[in-house]
Amino acid sequence: MARLRLPASPVEESGAARVFVWAGFAVAVAAVAVYAQDYVVGPACVLVAAAGHLSSWRRRHSPRGLLRQLVVAGLVFASLAYFVADSVGAIFGGQVPQAHFAELLVAVTSFDLKTRRNLYSSLWISLAIVYLAAVYAWDYPYGLFVVLWALALAGFWAASHLRRLEAPLELPRRPVAIAALAALLAGVAAFLLLPQPSAQPSGPAVVSLPSFVSFHGEVENPALPLVQFAADPSGATGSVDLHYRGRPRDSVVMYVRTGAPAYWRGLVFDHYAKGSWTATQTATQRFPAYVEPRRLPQPIGPNLGTFLQVFRIVRPLPGLVYAANPIASVYYPAAELRQDAYGTFRAPEPLRAGQTYSVVSYLPNYTPAALRGAEGFDDQLATDRDPGALSERARQLARDAVAGAESDRYDQVMALTSYLQTHYRYSQQLGHVPPTEDPVDWFLFDAKIGYCEQFATAETLMLRSLGIPARLATGYSTGEYDPNLDQSVVREGDAHAWVEVYFPERGWVPVDPSPGFSALAATQFPNRWSASGIARVIPRLTVGAGGAALGALGPLAAIPGVVALLLASVVGLAWLVSRLRTRRRSGEEDELLALYDRLQRRLGRRRAPPETPLEYRARAPGGSLDAVLGEVTTAVNQGAYGGRWPDRGRVAEWAERIS
Repeated sequence: MARLRLPASPVEESGAARVFVWAGFAVAVAAVAVYAQDYVVGPACVLVAAAGHLSSWRRRHSPRGLLRQLVVAGLVFASLAYFVADSVGAIFGGQVPQAHFAELLVAVTSFDLKTRRNLYSSLWISLAIVYLAAVYAWDYPYGLFVVLWALALAGFWAASHLRRLEAPLELPRRPVAIAALAALLAGVAAFLLLPQPSAQPSGPAVVSLPSFVSFHGEVENPALPLVQFAADPSGATGSVDLHYRGRPRDSVVMYVRTGAPAYWRGLVFDHYAKGSWTATQTATQRFPAYVEPRRLPQPIGPNLGTFLQVFRIVRPLPGLVYAANPIASVYYPAAELRQDAYGTFRAPEPLRAGQTYSVVSYLPNYTPAALRGAEGFDDQLATDRDPGALSERARQLARDAVAGAESDRYDQVMALTSYLQTHYRYSQQLGHVPPTEDPVDWFLFDAKIGYCEQFATAETLMLRSLGIPARLATGYSTGEYDPNLDQSVVREGDAHAWVEVYFPERGWVPVDPSPGFSALAATQFPNRWSASGIARVIPRLTVGAGGAALGALGPLAAIPGVVALLLASVVGLAWLVSRLRTRRRSGEEDELLALYDRLQRRLGRRRAPPETPLEYRARAPGGSLDAVLGEVTTAVNQGAYGGRWPDRGRVAEWAERIS
């Protein structure tokens, strides 16, 4: 049993190595500060960690006092309590609770970093902070932080090993430069040659979305115009008035980290009268900050798996949890959430700039083959198919548009959608609807040009006139999707409105009649992939639903197994090569290593795998064999690292002295 015990880690004597460990932590904190806009806890922890490293360096040879250990343990538990309180109740803002916990952990434990193993542990925690920063990173310069952290790790490794060898902290410049250049070229080549996912950003759009205040006439909110609101803490209860239109700018609203570009759904409206949309169902259900899948109903019909989205808000927005629909689970940093009757989650207050939340959504099987021929009962409210708000000539236009496709609901929906996309034009340069005109009739028969609210409203009412349940959905289209970063940049101009059509045994299906958009607005993974694309699965695996995430990849689900097989093959090949090299060792090498093994048995202590010969030499009870141990250790190092093995005569001399 004594041989199975892990040997004590040596005290780290290199001050430079400790500086590199602290630098790695500082780089990680800087990444969180830049991308998560967290400027208080992280920098404070860096300063505390600097004091802790200095204290640990000065006391590295002193025994660990009981009081110091109790204080450190208490602070660790306090950090854990902070993490739980901030994650569940958002007491401290709830934006980056995991990063705060890791930063506090490094700062607290920095006062007790005596050994090399302690310092390695601190480095690995800082690596976790770098990973957490990646959740909030939305551009390529994030790679600079990864490179700087890797340099800190390399510096620590080199400094600690050179200090043990009593060598100056200096590396061969030419080999290091060649290795760095080769790694850079290999990365660039892989990035250029490997196929990347492809996805086209959606076309132009203007939408009526929630704003914080109501307006009248020409007074408009520049960020999210056109929706008027009743009193609600989240600022997310209102209506859409088609008599007005907004002029959204090109500023960024939010970033979405996702492997599957989708429509980011917000409010849904089901009642239309006199040019205005409202929601008839006002009841809500309360949920905790983390809504588990078991607390939400399963979507109607088959689905292809799930996928993760991480939203980072850039500017203030109403308290809506925008997400791809249908939702499987939600984590939002607040004391509680409310879900309305249409499936939208609402926060207790408006969204703030810098706020981050995550959603896991289902990937429904909305293919033409799955939707065509869907049978069953609609079982929906009468308002979802009430054509009373539509004029007779508009109802006749709907019948004419679907002529020849009356046998199947899917064919009718696609026929009407295609008709609107081909016979009407989109424009953002459109004035207000004349006050005496019906907005839908004016769009269909007079202007014949409009923006997404008018297209979606016209199709919703025309479908209802055909007896097909439909309603209006608002939110944001995909935005500018970058397949390399697996992210969408969503701007004000991406605000959008579309139609949700009810299909028996499939539920509410998004349909988009606006020109320039896909008629069947179904979420799909990009049709090509590269090794970088597999990263979209990693955050999902940490939620504990790896099987569902792999299922969402379809045929690509076999990739992890193939990778595991390749890794096993590489390990097996490396073992075989190692065995072959062992068999080809010279006689001098075999004799010296056999002697070294015999010497260890005589000393009564085996060299542990993590120990170098020099570390073993420093700890082994040499006694009368101390001089022989020193000479044999030097010979082993010269042979292993320089290829200079002693001759057999010298080995025989040492063997006599051991006997």
